Amino acid sequence: MVSVKALLAFVAMSAVITPKCAAFVGPAHSSKRVTRSISTTGLDPLQAFKFPSFEKRVIPEIIEDVSSSSDTPLALFEPITDVCILGLRLATCTLMIHHGFDKIQNVDGFSLNVVAKFFGFLPGAPSFWTLSAAGTQVVGSVLLALGILSRPVAFSMMMTMAVAVIFHLLNTGIEGFPLAVVSQHSYNYELAAMYVGVLAYFSASGAGRYSFDEKVLGGELELYDKALGKLFNSNNSANDEIQEIEEDVTFKMPW
Repeated sequence: MVSVKALLAFVAMSAVITPKCAAFVGPAHSSKRVTRSISTTGLDPLQAFKFPSFEKRVIPEIIEDVSSSSDTPLALFEPITDVCILGLRLATCTLMIHHGFDKIQNVDGFSLNVVAKFFGFLPGAPSFWTLSAAGTQVVGSVLLALGILSRPVAFSMMMTMAVAVIFHLLNTGIEGFPLAVVSQHSYNYELAAMYVGVLAYFSASGAGRYSFDEKVLGGELELYDKALGKLFNSNNSANDEIQEIEEDVTFKMPW
């Protein structure tokens, strides 16, 4: 049997050890209290990492500044850019048109010395191609100066000048490009190549704001979009009508 002294010693030891262990564990209800305090506040645990003053004030101001394009520095240069594009377009057409007149006045010479000599593989009479190039340069210069159907007009003029570049390269070569100084102080293909670059720009971007396309037709691309839309809608409607007719027709026995 367990002696009374041993029992008293165990009770005394338990009384000494239990408070020390409780000091590490802490009160049993402490975790519940912390959980309850967090859950009852209704705060997002990540709220400490947010910046409400920045969200409420700075971000809307940035969005407003970006959305109001009229206040941006780039918007101040748009009218100047439009005027420069107009000047470039008019200058290009003014310098281009005389090339067409020159071909019209000398159809036989251009046909013999240029078309027949360097482009003899083209079908038809050489004079046809001479007058085609002249018409493209004269009529195209007028249309592009006014800004009418600017992209296809500029593209046709660009192709004409690209052929001119090929002619000069076949006739005189690259002439020591790019560092050689030639006797005429400019490469023979130099002017034609510059025309190609300028007309390529108008072929891609159009005539600009101050043009017939934008002021009268409501936009060149919008015009093409409407034309293509009507074309495809008419084709679709015709196909639908044919399909309805085919569905309405029923097969009947001849007897």
